[in-house]
Amino acid sequence: MKPIKVYIIDNGTAEIKTLSERISNLRWNIHVETVSEDPFLGGRASESNQCFTLNKSLRVKYEGFSSLIDDLIFLVSLDDPSRPGRIVEANNSAAEKLGYSYEELQEMSFYTIAGDLDSEMRKIRADLQVKGMCTTDSFLTMKSGDKLQVELCMKVLDLNESIVTMVVARDTSAFRKMATELQWRKNFERVISEVSGTLKEFENIDDAIDKALKHLGELTSADRSNVFLLDYRNELVRNTHEWCKESVRSAKPFLQKMPFKEFPWWMKELQKGEVLSYVVNELPEEANREAVVLARQGIVSLVVIPIYSRQRLIGFVGLERLFGQFEWSKADIELLEVFAGLISGVIEYSRFM
Repeated sequence: MKPIKVYIIDNGTAEIKTLSERISNLRWNIHVETVSEDPFLGGRASESNQCFTLNKSLRVKYEGFSSLIDDLIFLVSLDDPSRPGRIVEANNSAAEKLGYSYEELQEMSFYTIAGDLDSEMRKIRADLQVKGMCTTDSFLTMKSGDKLQVELCMKVLDLNESIVTMVVARDTSAFRKMATELQWRKNFERVISEVSGTLKEFENIDDAIDKALKHLGELTSADRSNVFLLDYRNELVRNTHEWCKESVRSAKPFLQKMPFKEFPWWMKELQKGEVLSYVVNELPEEANREAVVLARQGIVSLVVIPIYSRQRLIGFVGLERLFGQFEWSKADIELLEVFAGLISGVIEYSRFM
């Protein structure tokens, strides 16, 4: 096959250099030549007008081109007699995103990296036979073992009497993440509304707080959520309210009447008035007493928000995880901060009841 000649007019911009490099790196038979002026136009038009016109055209084409090569593209022989699903060709994005070399991909079957398509193959083959194309959601297995969520678009091609299937895999992981975050935000707003409504049930404040803790724990996937209040008169800390995930043991009975003086590091941290997030086995030496108490309750990691009333620390609300390493998200902390503010308002109100 004769090489495709691509002429690029060099106007000194970084965009032109990037475009030239991207095209040169494609594993197709393309010859790229950078020229100072358009070889197909006469000298009548000024060089500046040529550059402006071509640069505008290149910008439009480049944006579409970049969108195309960001997708993972394969040419696959689905029914190869010696190696079903043989990958005949793949673009650079396929190799880069999956972590394989180009040579490795050519030695592989598409079926080994594609998600479990067995249940879909009958429909896929029927669509390819009748319509010549089909679309389905699946995943591709990367060399690291991670799974890349994709939308697969397949189209039958006849290349020199050789039938292959072009598979364009579009990465949908970012879209799915965005959809998940939007759903979380929707749930966040719903929970805040429910918690706010629940805490207005001042006829039984304790029940209202327990119910609100349940909403908080379920949305953040915590194993426990709780409220601790400070008793300055007797210098004690008490676990006043708690919610536990099903099958998780309650720690509330063991966390009553705890003297301030036995937990100096913890009290000092709370006075900072900041979000406190800890992994228990990474606590400093001066927090040894606190680490022992937390570990005794099976806590692996926790996040705590101080509760203030009239600019005075009156307690804290916390979320706990009992299994595996866990990082609390900004969204979890944001929800906890809102909750701490609501609890503060309820406590403030109850003192005047």
